[in-house]
Amino acid sequence: MLVGGGLESDCRPFFDRFLELARRPGEAHVVVATAATGDQEEAAIEKIESLRSWAPLVRVSVIRRETPTAETVAIVDAATAMFFTGGDQKRITERYRPGDQPTPEWEAMRRLLARGGVIAGGSAGDAMMGSMMFFTGRSAQALGIPRTDADPEDPLANKVGPQLGPGMYFLPWALTDSHFWERDRIGRLTAALAVMKDSDRPCLGIGVGEDACVEIDLRTGKLIGTTPSESLLVDADGLVRDGKSLRGGLARVIAQGDRIDPILWSKANAAPPQRPAGALREVKVVEPGQDRQLASWQQFRQASAAGAGPIVVRLDGWQVVAWPDGRGNAAFDVEVGQ
Repeated sequence: MLVGGGLESDCRPFFDRFLELARRPGEAHVVVATAATGDQEEAAIEKIESLRSWAPLVRVSVIRRETPTAETVAIVDAATAMFFTGGDQKRITERYRPGDQPTPEWEAMRRLLARGGVIAGGSAGDAMMGSMMFFTGRSAQALGIPRTDADPEDPLANKVGPQLGPGMYFLPWALTDSHFWERDRIGRLTAALAVMKDSDRPCLGIGVGEDACVEIDLRTGKLIGTTPSESLLVDADGLVRDGKSLRGGLARVIAQGDRIDPILWSKANAAPPQRPAGALREVKVVEPGQDRQLASWQQFRQASAAGAGPIVVRLDGWQVVAWPDGRGNAAFDVEVGQ
């Protein structure tokens, strides 16, 4: 279960489904894994209280970065579900797959999935799910636009291009991203998928919004929208480079209740239509307020509707133009320097 961050304790659709899956192998035993988080104790308490709001008697254990290997393996082997808290996803892989190598803890997590358990993660716990993951980076930086406020002592902050590295291999066919709409991450996800396409890696991406969840059934490969807050499935198969710009992307908004076979969806929509002629209608970006204005979500939601013309969202040094493909999807270009 991919959670894009900002998960509220009152997000009943997520907690109901997570606990339902946790009970599927038997009596629920949830493990909260805090490896990604700076203040591990605070994160553990917050997640335990959230879970017990919906299941007061649920059994919950905690594994921290410092939990010894033997103890971690024993706890995970006794569990029916795991939840990785947010923070820095590199801390997760450094603890459980250092040097991109398996560990006893990682093998125990794989056994959990194999016996029908569930692994969920929020923010960093979402980003680490694939065979590749984002280390850091903004969309502009991923698209080749240098930062003007970079920390001179942080080598990753000064690089351009997608900042990628090995993930946890729980979801091998997709690259996952979090805080997707709120941080305008369509640029960095598209740039990363283009790099993966160049190296013949899988070219599907899943961008998950805040307080949103996408469930993946690993047995069938189906992708399921779990929450009212929405996410985006992105196909990079048709992407072509135009300088720093990327053209020919295809996306599908993932709404609550949607059940999508991503591989079949990609094959069925292999040729996105050309951008229609005509003036671009702009969705203005304003500072998020109480109504959580999300220009990127509005753009893709509107551009998925039949009859819509090309819609643009202009950002700092780059822009996205999206338009309907006539099949409920949105074709799009990411343009740099417009």
